[in-house]
Amino acid sequence: MNIDRRVKKQAVLIIVFLMVLVHLMMRAAYDIENSMEGDETPGRRIYSAMLRQGVSVTNPYLLYANGSERNGSAYRFYKNMPLEMCLFLAGENDSQVTQYRQPSPIEEMAAIENSLAYQSGMGNAIETESHTQNLTDSDAQQELELAPEAEPDVAAGAFVPVQAPVAQYSEQQLADPGFIKKTFYSEDPTTQIRADQLQYSTLMGFDATLKQDNSNVQILVYHTHSQETYIDSIPGDPSTSIVGVGEHLCEILRTQYGFNVLHHTGEYDVESRDNAYSNAMKGLDQVLAENPTIEVMIDLHRDQTNANTKLVTTIQNRPTARFMFFNGLCYTKALGALTNLPNPYVQDNLSFAFQMQLAAEEYYPGLTRHIYLKGYRYNLHYRPKSMLIELGSQTNTVEEAMNACDPIAHIIAMTLNGENKE
Repeated sequence: MNIDRRVKKQAVLIIVFLMVLVHLMMRAAYDIENSMEGDETPGRRIYSAMLRQGVSVTNPYLLYANGSERNGSAYRFYKNMPLEMCLFLAGENDSQVTQYRQPSPIEEMAAIENSLAYQSGMGNAIETESHTQNLTDSDAQQELELAPEAEPDVAAGAFVPVQAPVAQYSEQQLADPGFIKKTFYSEDPTTQIRADQLQYSTLMGFDATLKQDNSNVQILVYHTHSQETYIDSIPGDPSTSIVGVGEHLCEILRTQYGFNVLHHTGEYDVESRDNAYSNAMKGLDQVLAENPTIEVMIDLHRDQTNANTKLVTTIQNRPTARFMFFNGLCYTKALGALTNLPNPYVQDNLSFAFQMQLAAEEYYPGLTRHIYLKGYRYNLHYRPKSMLIELGSQTNTVEEAMNACDPIAHIIAMTLNGENKE
């Protein structure tokens, strides 16, 4: 028995020694050839191949931690470590022998969709930087100081839809895609929008008006991240979460503007946010199958910002949370066009959000943040008139978020009724 144990121990030591030796040889080859022209020397290619194979054997999902093998954060971390240490770390948390397998195409696609998808919840260890953290210091300061210039003289607590624009842009300004991009958009570093996608004639040429009357469901409001809450939300009370804010928005759209609105309260991020967008697809498929007349889909979220950022302004004597439209371009600089996550309505989505953004800037200047552009799809591929709204952040109160629903509903109504083009 002791002999067997000693033999096993010696075998392990020999394997570790051989791995160290191979690593040193590969590193030596790489150092020797490092002065050769080209970014990838033969030695480096061999080393990278061995590294990839080792990680794929121990835990293949590490290669897809950021949506791409070569661009994954885990890959970038591991590739600068000795190969034997990388393999040790990849498996050190396993209390028993585990059989790993290569991800299926569906799993890889889900990893791409969810790992780099919009991430904005509190306390998520896989969270990327928040949207506000992507802004420069001057941009963040601007976000805090902007406020509407003209407001009706009304009593506190009341809201009266603004009947005429209080700010307008010139035709010359709007004819310049560069001006449109700078004035209305924030572009995530991982993606890039084309100038032809920002042509004013294209953006405003999209027909956003509803084609069906309210005898059937016209608008769907749902929440990919239903667990998002505000600073004074009551734990366990969904009426004080983003879901409760969503119901308030639906009620305004129904009672004040006459739309037929369905509020879908399916929960897709209870155990984990990682697969929320993929999880939501099954529920959305069912809702749309049961209500094929739905023309507008609104995914209502609450953003995550720096703790010292307060997204609030004053609208008609009421503290009101500022909000942001969010678009996915199905394009990243690293991967190019995401053909495995197609969205035939990217331009329609962009136009729909822009028309609402322009109406907001004209009627309620300073209420909106810049439209945020990121690379993935975010389930905006179901309808041409699909949009994602970030309403306030974790530093806003429930009251501020509820108050924002009035101008948001007015902006939606103006766009769907074609009033913003008159």
